[in-house]
Amino acid sequence: MKENTKNPLEKYQEYWDIIDRALNEGTNSGYKVAIIETEKILLMALDDKKIPGKSTSEKIKNVEALIKNTDKLNYSHAICEKLIKEPGFSVSADETREIVAGYYKTISDIIRIETKDLASKEKVNFFLQRYFNKFPQKTRKWIILTFLFLFVIFLSSETVTGQFISAVISDFSQFIFYKFIPMLFVIAIFGAILVGGLYWWKNRS
Repeated sequence: MKENTKNPLEKYQEYWDIIDRALNEGTNSGYKVAIIETEKILLMALDDKKIPGKSTSEKIKNVEALIKNTDKLNYSHAICEKLIKEPGFSVSADETREIVAGYYKTISDIIRIETKDLASKEKVNFFLQRYFNKFPQKTRKWIILTFLFLFVIFLSSETVTGQFISAVISDFSQFIFYKFIPMLFVIAIFGAILVGGLYWWKNRS
């Protein structure tokens, strides 16, 4: 492993040294340590690149579109989970080295990810998951409503269609408040006077 880890992953060299020693032990426990430690490096690389997600599985899912050999990565992660959760589970030397090599390639790909290389959709998705989704649900609703309100104002002031709709709404509002409601008020007063007069006439004697 050492001869393959000199350049792209120097930041994690001390962890690769642990992995090398574990592999050289030639024991089941050594192979287990090697795989688990390699996954730790994967998680550190994901965190360094600020890949969103509450767990390693979520982070892997969010980075799948940016790396190659995602099937191998998911397989390696599944093996690592089994090694942690199932005490009797073991892997062979060859399989361990293949898993570690696969992790290494994936980590190298993650390290090379640059924000400027992300598609707009991925940038928006990352932003939402890093920041927006951390807010409570009620707060998110208010943020969305506020954004929609501001967006409607923007459309109404900056586009011909928006200005037309605003004019229609304004005319309708003026009709409601200056004509319809006053008319209802007058009718209500007239109705009250009429009902009062009839009541008085009926009970005058």
